[in-house]
Amino acid sequence: MRTVAVKDISETAFLTNLSRAKRADLSLDAYARLWVTPRVESMWDELAREGYPNDDVSSSLRNRFYLELLRDFATSRDFPVCINVGSGFSDYPYLIDAPCRFVEIDYPHILAYKKEKTTQWEARGLLPRRNVVHFGADLSTEEDISAIGKALPDWLAGGTAMVIMEGITYYLAQNSLDELFTLYSRLLPAGSLIAFEHWPPDAMTYPVFARLSAYLTERFDWDPSRFTLLSEEYVSSIPGFSLAVNEDLASVERRWSTDRLFEDRASRLPLFFKALRKD
Repeated sequence: MRTVAVKDISETAFLTNLSRAKRADLSLDAYARLWVTPRVESMWDELAREGYPNDDVSSSLRNRFYLELLRDFATSRDFPVCINVGSGFSDYPYLIDAPCRFVEIDYPHILAYKKEKTTQWEARGLLPRRNVVHFGADLSTEEDISAIGKALPDWLAGGTAMVIMEGITYYLAQNSLDELFTLYSRLLPAGSLIAFEHWPPDAMTYPVFARLSAYLTERFDWDPSRFTLLSEEYVSSIPGFSLAVNEDLASVERRWSTDRLFEDRASRLPLFFKALRKD
């Protein structure tokens, strides 16, 4: 695998890791700071000042949601498999002790850099050793989604899967999401889980979201009109699955924090967390 420099990866890819590191008491990610690059600290300060001051808390709570769900899943299955779709620089393989097969899916250059760094850190004793399959894919292409479907039976190898789709549903086109959910419905065994969070159709009515969107548009030329917003009706209509977990950011905060930053709708992002169980 070729060496990939940080300059080949958007600095924004590391912002979430700094947020997780800042509130490791909530995220329980002891390794997030390994991914923090020199420029990210100043970028995060700008984000907090101009866009969203509580990204450290919300990103850490988001990490905690998936981590706790994964821990429960991995300890309650005989042959658990975690498939992290759009894995980025998350650290889930290193944050659980239960035996679990891990597959991480993301852009090839992201995974090349991730494998290079985790191999170095494992050798230096900064990370526990884990056997992780890295699968490069562009989730916006039908060809690469089809390739995931072809590889999935080998990854499962008779096990039961938890699919994590953290922080990606709003960035994927609707047709790509439909193709992924169809693939899961067709290939995942009964008892498997799909865990994801989404933004609702009325996301722009949340003041914090509107402010953050304006900042990202100005700073990074994002186009909010291209976000994919999922209704409750869409989620409940995904074939082959039943709703197992349904929470918002405020309820996740109540579970794992004594803070109450997100009780008021006006102060929180419209994050809705779901886990679907394969029937």
